[in-house]
Amino acid sequence: MNDEAFAWETGYVALDIETTGLSPRSCSIIEVGALKFVPGKKGEEFSSLIDPGCPIPASGRSIHGITDDMVAGQPRVEEVIAGLLDFVGPAPLVLHNAPFDLSFIAPVLDKLGRKWQAMTVFDTLPLSRVAFPGLRSYSLESLSDFFEFKEGVHHRALCDCWYTQQLFTRFLEKVDQLRCLELADLAHEYGDFRLLTPGTCQRMGPAI
Repeated sequence: MNDEAFAWETGYVALDIETTGLSPRSCSIIEVGALKFVPGKKGEEFSSLIDPGCPIPASGRSIHGITDDMVAGQPRVEEVIAGLLDFVGPAPLVLHNAPFDLSFIAPVLDKLGRKWQAMTVFDTLPLSRVAFPGLRSYSLESLSDFFEFKEGVHHRALCDCWYTQQLFTRFLEKVDQLRCLELADLAHEYGDFRLLTPGTCQRMGPAI
């Protein structure tokens, strides 16, 4: 898929992970969620807890509520990420704070000897800062509360995928129904909008 493709016609995948902490060098993925959105079709979902092979710190449990008992005996990260790649295929990715998630996934891809087929990443964090200026916080939870999205708990991967998709839809509505435009036109409309790739996000690291 080239960068001029219409994401809203070809579909896209919202992706989110939960982790034991903030550093991809010392922390591990413990949950992956993905929702596939294709116009005119019922969305497919991919979700799995992951056994990190180490205790989950209390600081992490307080955020996502995932416990050691919940992940015990679950698949290892390599198996889950391999399944995720097959699920996503070449579809564009939509994430909130994409460098964080993709920097955790990158070393797993290296271990598997695989790469993303996806060539385009939409990051709803910088998009929201441009489209909805003046808000106190641009965390996914704060934005979801602002727009009154209702879909279960925050900080669980599959639910956060739904929130991210809803936020991306609001962004498209905000930019005057730019469904008729190509991605390059979207970039031109918003000067600091960047067309990202998985590799770019990985090099940016977990903070944005």
